[in-house]
Amino acid sequence: MARQHRPSSLADIPTELAIRIAGHIAATSVRPMEDLRSLRVTCHFMCRVCSDLEVGRLISVERFYRLYRYVIPDGYLTLLPRLAQVGNLEACFVVGMIAVLRYPLLKPLSVIDKNLERAARGGHKAAAYVAAILLYMANGGTSADNTTRQYMRQVVGDEPVKVPWGRRQNVEQ
Repeated sequence: MARQHRPSSLADIPTELAIRIAGHIAATSVRPMEDLRSLRVTCHFMCRVCSDLEVGRLISVERFYRLYRYVIPDGYLTLLPRLAQVGNLEACFVVGMIAVLRYPLLKPLSVIDKNLERAARGGHKAAAYVAAILLYMANGGTSADNTTRQYMRQVVGDEPVKVPWGRRQNVEQ
């Protein structure tokens, strides 16, 4: 009697690998939302994988904006804060800039927007630059000065300086 070979299943691959694959699709696909939606409906396992926070962190906000800004403008404005919530650095930067530029005059802030700070601490160089400028303008004392210097070193350096979220580090020169 011939041995029956069962077809392989997506659930047979390790979850971490599936998340990396879905994340790669989210980061590089021309239509990431459609592709992720298609993956989600294939099986319960892929639905869980595509819902992982790491996949959301890798979605290209710029690509999503270019693709959907005219077609589904509300979709972009709805997705953006959600991506910022899961730690997508690009989304954190955009949401933070919206908060900073909400008013006609740029006011010095003693505390920068949490999303802008999250993006800067996560290694987003443009966010680090903006955060440094805002903190410098606010002239908030030694702690703000140390954070400002740290962000400027991050902008000038070749490698992003990743700082844990929610914890300020005073860096001495």
